[in-house]
Amino acid sequence: MLSLQIDDDVRLADLEPWHAEQLAGLLRAHGPDFYEWLPWEGFEQVDAARSFLEGFAKSRGETGRRIFGIWVGRELVGATLFPSFNPRAATAEVGVLLASTARGRGIVTRAIAAMLDWAFDERGVHRVEWKCAPGNAPSRRMAQRLGFTHEGTLREVFPVREERQDLEVWAILSREWSGLPAHAG
Repeated sequence: MLSLQIDDDVRLADLEPWHAEQLAGLLRAHGPDFYEWLPWEGFEQVDAARSFLEGFAKSRGETGRRIFGIWVGRELVGATLFPSFNPRAATAEVGVLLASTARGRGIVTRAIAAMLDWAFDERGVHRVEWKCAPGNAPSRRMAQRLGFTHEGTLREVFPVREERQDLEVWAILSREWSGLPAHAG
């Protein structure tokens, strides 16, 4: 199990099936914060959250696809994930969700930086993508802050609550990543 202390009270650690109750609770409490931009929902029930986490636990051993919980103290406030991870192609996609109550502290910046360090340094990934809807300004700013390059926009690629959304593709290559920029934390 991977666990990384981000600062005194913030920890990033594998989100395991036994955390299903905490994840379901987070989504029940903060789902509206997330669902405006996510192409999936419905994990507010413990069984659904457990199935979701079991899929990641199985994939972690096979490919490296992972989901990490973000805890402030003992409270789960969000997650970062590699929704896709292809060791053969040395590519990955990174994503994040964070409760509005935990935003503005640099938590996501440091968590994603730690994930990029791990992907590039430990797993030998060459390219990491960040994808977001054009209207998701905080997500776009995060990609920029971490040094990702906007490569293009895919039109009407995924549905969110019956409406087709465009999807921006941002990417960073291993040679472009030199760690968390001093001004980004």
